Amino acid sequence: MTGGAPERVRVVRLLRVREGMEADFVASYREVRRGSAGVPGHLGEQLCRSLDDPAQWLLTSEWESFEAVRAWRTGSAHRTLVEPMNACLHDDRWTAVFQVRESTTA
Repeated sequence: MTGGAPERVRVVRLLRVREGMEADFVASYREVRRGSAGVPGHLGEQLCRSLDDPAQWLLTSEWESFEAVRAWRTGSAHRTLVEPMNACLHDDRWTAVFQVRESTTA
């Protein structure tokens, strides 16, 4: 903690989308995004597609605290929402949670 305030965390997911399932993946991601919009502690997210390898995607989300991430990820609503999105992915996906230590804005 810095100054008594909880430190934000960023969830990073490196994903590989199955060929021909890109539209389904983006549609199901949008459903997850809508479903997470009112989740306590959720600050926002980004979905990025690799320019070098179009099958590779990067999904990041920012949260007020690790506790907020944990509550969201262990809830039944999360599992139900992400199931269609995960069905579009290969099994070699990677997820990590990082503590935001420093940040700048443009």
